[in-house]
Amino acid sequence: MGVNSTVTLSSNGGYWQAFYYDSIGKRKAKSLGPKKKLSRRQAKVMCDRLAVELCMHPARADARHSPTLESFLNRYIDNRTDIKPATKGLYLQTTEYLLMFFDGDVRINRISRAKASDWRAAMASGKIVLNKKAKKNAEASICIHVRNAKTMFNQAVQEDLILFNPFDRLKGMAREPDKNWKYVSLEELDKLLDACPSWGWRLQIALCRLAGLRRGEALSLTWADIDWDHHRLTVIAEKTSRQRIVPIEPKLYQLLLDAFDQAEEREKRICPISRHGLWRNFQVYRKRAGLEKWKDAFKVMRRNCETDWSQVYPQYVVSTWLGHGIEVSARHYLQVPEELYDKVAATNKAQTATKTATKSEGTRNLRKVKSDKLLSQKTL
Repeated sequence: MGVNSTVTLSSNGGYWQAFYYDSIGKRKAKSLGPKKKLSRRQAKVMCDRLAVELCMHPARADARHSPTLESFLNRYIDNRTDIKPATKGLYLQTTEYLLMFFDGDVRINRISRAKASDWRAAMASGKIVLNKKAKKNAEASICIHVRNAKTMFNQAVQEDLILFNPFDRLKGMAREPDKNWKYVSLEELDKLLDACPSWGWRLQIALCRLAGLRRGEALSLTWADIDWDHHRLTVIAEKTSRQRIVPIEPKLYQLLLDAFDQAEEREKRICPISRHGLWRNFQVYRKRAGLEKWKDAFKVMRRNCETDWSQVYPQYVVSTWLGHGIEVSARHYLQVPEELYDKVAATNKAQTATKTATKSEGTRNLRKVKSDKLLSQKTL
């Protein structure tokens, strides 16, 4: 049933009231103010304005039907059956942050943009934290929760539970990261592979560095996902469950062949190692290989792979192989290799040497001309 935008003026003792109907035909009243401060004419103008407002925004007539914050958030998460457990966990964290700042019984239409801004500031200042050490939230983490809040309240807007999204103007994108992360060269990769105790660990590292797989994707990969004839891998993205095809370069292909010969027949996973303690165990092997420590070990190697491929193949192809868009590649993955700086510097040195040689030759010629001129003057 549509909203009847007719608003009538009525009196309730010493107060003026406006009466209208919501979307289900229920009569509702709104107090306009005391008669001592408002004349009938002023109250009638307010009724006309309310009628225009309801005509332009019919959902406002159902404002009191907005659910409480806690009930809305719980319902939203229960209805999101399309997301992975890890993503659902992030939404649950965002829910906790919202309920730590707002009263769970507050109606979602009562949350203003100013209050939403205060919520973000509380996370940034450390007033509300979930970690045990009570450390301030990193900007990247805050942006994740802001984006989650935007998504959840966009659903409320679509369902006409609220008229606008109070979180829609908050900053939800962290600044572009500094691209000074570690570059693991192929020589360092060989040292790292030699330090690994098993072929499962060697392939885990090689798949991240030579095929650009995510850590979880490499752990989930099975021997059936390999197309031995065409040198390709079929990878299922953890976040989106989308399938993509990734090429196998010669070095990785040989490692896979060697590991396949050693694998037991009943073993389905390519990397049969435990998912627990990956970071701790990697540090042991990294130290054994004599390499320096770096952050985000597996993600950095995935970035290194994209950087290498981007110098050889079209970027749209490389981004497809990695499983994200070109914008994500440019912002979070691509790094200018050191050898390109050296290449440009070598070119500049060669040009400088050429100019210096040309200048020296010109100086010698000029000196010879002057010497011949002086000699001819003495002869005369």
